[in-house]
Amino acid sequence: MKILLGGVPFGCDNIGDEAILASVIGVFRRICPSAELVVCTGDREGTERKFGLKTAPLYGFDRAIPASRLAESLSGVDFYVWAGATGLSDYPEMACSLLETVHAAGVRSIVWNVGMNDVFNPSFFTLGGRKRAFADRIRSVCGLDLERMWRERRIRAVRHRLARALSRCDLIVVRDPKSLESLRRCGPFPDAVSGADTAILQTQCRWDELPWSDSERDVFQSASARMAVCISQQSRIREFDTFTAWLDSTLESRPGLHAVTLPMNPKADYEVMLKLRESSRHPERILPLRFLEPEQVQAVASRCDFILSSRLHLLILGLNNLVPGVGIARGSKISDFISQFGLVTAGSTDRLDLPAMTAAVESALTHRDEFRLRAKFVRAELLADLEHAVGLLKQTLESSGRD
Repeated sequence: MKILLGGVPFGCDNIGDEAILASVIGVFRRICPSAELVVCTGDREGTERKFGLKTAPLYGFDRAIPASRLAESLSGVDFYVWAGATGLSDYPEMACSLLETVHAAGVRSIVWNVGMNDVFNPSFFTLGGRKRAFADRIRSVCGLDLERMWRERRIRAVRHRLARALSRCDLIVVRDPKSLESLRRCGPFPDAVSGADTAILQTQCRWDELPWSDSERDVFQSASARMAVCISQQSRIREFDTFTAWLDSTLESRPGLHAVTLPMNPKADYEVMLKLRESSRHPERILPLRFLEPEQVQAVASRCDFILSSRLHLLILGLNNLVPGVGIARGSKISDFISQFGLVTAGSTDRLDLPAMTAAVESALTHRDEFRLRAKFVRAELLADLEHAVGLLKQTLESSGRD
């Protein structure tokens, strides 16, 4: 059996996506060990070296390699698997283009633990340039909101296209119950199920395998408490100076606390983390790390006391070791996941909720053992949901009649 994994911009400096990929590969190798796995990725050499499998180009996420060219890699493929991330709402039309190409070639398809926010990515539903200027002019003259009308029409069209493309999939598993609710706003999908983000299976490297300098290790180990921080460059915090001031105040109120920055995009996010350190009154207590592999990031997160992140998957990697955290929302995906653990979002990248952020830090540092007891139970439930979905996946693959 030949399985092609795609639909996500793997190999593009997103540690969360790479955690998903590593975990998905582990699932397929466990339930279908004789299958040939091929991954669509922007880092073909690195992916082949790490996982010992074949790769294909990253169709659809590079203008030079449009989704229509996916047909080039479908020869002999039994299943195309769209695995992970929040693509149902982040790039829905790209997802449809990929699935339409797959179905036109007669290849069976599976949607595996893909998330869906309560709203679509606004960047695809906003007018720009002359169209925006024209709409603004009409609204000022007669009060008619052409942009809103256009956006609502576009959203209806995308929902209809998603319903049509997904209706041909052999199995649909979404990341969480909230994603399932959002999906069913596009169509009934009675057989779709909720699983769990596959990255909850991410493993971690040994502590002595971490590739950091002696000075980084010394600073990390000198702290009596550690707060892992990640601020996304993709959706920057508008109140950056306010956040920096809050971080300084938090460090001052707890002399032994250090902030450990863990960029989930080791290029773009890292630059934001450096700016955070440069803007701080206490740069000596902010340790900027830049690890490239999810197993490395999880190893560091596991030895922190708290996670503060506007990237979902740093929170997931921390919770894999029952480390509490607070999210800074970018859409609903962070809240949808961490709320299952009784955790909250402290506002959004547009508007922070500093009191909620402070309360979350205080609770985490003073009630860690109580949280671990609750979180262990929730994590067990998520693992059970994921294992149920794995069973459905195994049945679907076996229905092909090929091994």
